[in-house]
Amino acid sequence: MSLNEDFMQLLSVEIKKQHNNLLILREYLIKFKSVGMDKDSMIKSLEELRTNSDPETEDILLELMDFVVGYCNPNLAIF
Repeated sequence: MSLNEDFMQLLSVEIKKQHNNLLILREYLIKFKSVGMDKDSMIKSLEELRTNSDPETEDILLELMDFVVGYCNPNLAIF
């Protein structure tokens, strides 16, 4: 499995479990960054997950994208 596929599979499961805790989900983004996932790949994967998501999951994915692109508190930005 590729890094992007691992990322998408893990997030799909963890969003259902941790839907109320964005900071735990953010930690997964940091872990994938630390093993070599770049910003563009992460955004692309989050966008792909978003295409078939329900409204609640879409909101979570949008919040996670904000962490990736830096549209958040600078202390919480991933890249």
